[in-house]
Amino acid sequence: METLAWICLFAPLAGVATLTVAGSRISRGAAAWVGTLFAFVAFAAAIGELIGMLGEGASQRAHTYTAWTWAGSGTFHVPLGVLIDPLSVTEMLVVAGVGAVIVMYSIGYLHGDVKERRFFVYMDFFLFSMLLLVMADNFVLLLAGWGLVGLSSYLLIGFWHERPEPVAAAKKAFVMNAMGDVGIAVAIFFMVRDLGTTDFGSVFSSASQHWAKGSPIANWVALGLLLGAVAKSAQIPLHTWLPDAMEGPTPVSALIHAATMVTAGVYLVARCHVLFVNAPDIQALVALLGVATLLMAGVIALVQTDIKRIIAYSTMSQIGYMFTAVGIGAYSAGMFHLLTHAFFKGLLFLGAGVVIHALGGEQDVRRMGGLGAALPKTKWFMWIGTVALIGFWPLSKDGILASGLEKGGTAATIVWVGGLAGAFLTGIYATRLMRLTFYGERSRYAAEHLHSGHGEGPWVMMLPVAVLAIGTLLSGFLAIGFGVNQTFGDWLANAAPTIEPSTSEDVVTTAIAWALGAAGGVLAWRAYAQPGLLERLKRPFGRTPAIAEHKFYWDELYDTIAYIPAAALAVSIYRFIERWVVWGTVDLVAFLVRMLARGTADAQTGVVRQYATVLVAGAAVLGVYFLSRATL
Repeated sequence: METLAWICLFAPLAGVATLTVAGSRISRGAAAWVGTLFAFVAFAAAIGELIGMLGEGASQRAHTYTAWTWAGSGTFHVPLGVLIDPLSVTEMLVVAGVGAVIVMYSIGYLHGDVKERRFFVYMDFFLFSMLLLVMADNFVLLLAGWGLVGLSSYLLIGFWHERPEPVAAAKKAFVMNAMGDVGIAVAIFFMVRDLGTTDFGSVFSSASQHWAKGSPIANWVALGLLLGAVAKSAQIPLHTWLPDAMEGPTPVSALIHAATMVTAGVYLVARCHVLFVNAPDIQALVALLGVATLLMAGVIALVQTDIKRIIAYSTMSQIGYMFTAVGIGAYSAGMFHLLTHAFFKGLLFLGAGVVIHALGGEQDVRRMGGLGAALPKTKWFMWIGTVALIGFWPLSKDGILASGLEKGGTAATIVWVGGLAGAFLTGIYATRLMRLTFYGERSRYAAEHLHSGHGEGPWVMMLPVAVLAIGTLLSGFLAIGFGVNQTFGDWLANAAPTIEPSTSEDVVTTAIAWALGAAGGVLAWRAYAQPGLLERLKRPFGRTPAIAEHKFYWDELYDTIAYIPAAALAVSIYRFIERWVVWGTVDLVAFLVRMLARGTADAQTGVVRQYATVLVAGAAVLGVYFLSRATL
């Protein structure tokens, strides 16, 4: 199993090295397949780890493998080590499995792009970074993977750097994620100072002994980790980078912003559950931030017109559900939703990519309509993803809400009520997306571009969509059992003990959630089917739709409190310090040198006798000086 672990981790990095060394010596198409092959090698190794772990007893499912110690000082050491347990294996399967399928889809989507080789280098580099994050056995190595994920996402979001929008989006994502990196780094400083180690096992076993429950240090450590999780998973208040990141290619949206990167924060909280339990107020904050995000993002998704941004805000909302789960201690429900979300959200993004590909790059749903007849397979595949998104199947969202009902208390009650409201919003925006894209009257733009010969895409694009659709359907059975007579909660029990709701609470919550999701879907369908109904529905809400269209003015807020003051400070420093002090000092030195040069220029006559006379006179003056000093 150790060999498989290292293969899973380093296979994508080997793909990066191979494509980089090969360069233009291989064709763009060959480079795409090579990058995809290494991604599937990592997935095969992850499957091998799963099979091996299923054959072990529950108490034996935790293995640490160390290659070497790559940093240290005195008694403090940081090994290059990986932790293989049910939690990391689950993430390995998601990252490598869904990632490999999306990389394969990219072969068709990026076909013909002049930077195709570079794209697959970036994709494999991202997979390596994400696998390093979820497989690390210590916080320093986790932070290394965390930072590399930020770097690779910056490269992928800004891949089409010829346009200013992707460049701005990439910088925005990088800066916001760097803020989260600082939070994790601060938490690591406390661990090194107080515990003398960053190893997961040592930190988790000794944290409660050194930091009293709810103490300031316990809260600061959990808060630092939460800051990193919030930034990476695009939760309030560090969420504004996610919709802008849709400027990258659609496979990037599917890989980073649906299946892997944005779920890293959920994984971090689940992995560090001991530290969050030791800081109850911060753990409750995790749940409340999740509720606020899922509701806000759901409202914004109702009024978006870009097909990818609708799905992006949906992602933000669904990650909010996962945060509420880990915030109340329902780790298995949160990780189960993470797993199923990777399938159905990846499916929706790739389906949207087929639509965009067929329309020659158009992403505005108002310029679509009636595409169901031209793209029938895509339509039905996306319906599978939509049904899963609303929550009818695979039931992952219901488990989160039922766990809130089981736990009780203020935070858990807010999770239950807010989650049910989110189910209603999900039914509206998910159905609206399908209604505007595939039904109704076809727009002139869509008719012209579909008529020009664009189809549903090559098999290399449609096969991954079909695979994710099948995965969405099959993943629902994990709600019933995992392995042999084993629930998903039992599978994760040793890595993250969890809340298990009763059957009655599951049934009640499922019934209410389904009813609200169906009501939202019916409302959206009728609103866009009957002329004038949509405006009548909007009227009671006053300016709320306009506020949602401006994304609750978060970008404007950050401009006001951060960008504008920073820009004004920079301009002031330039005008009054850099221009006059820095540049002025340089200009003054240059001026003095010029004056000195001009003053001594007349001494350069070119007459050798004059030079000799001055030399002798100077020597005589020095001789007199030293003789006088000696006499004294």
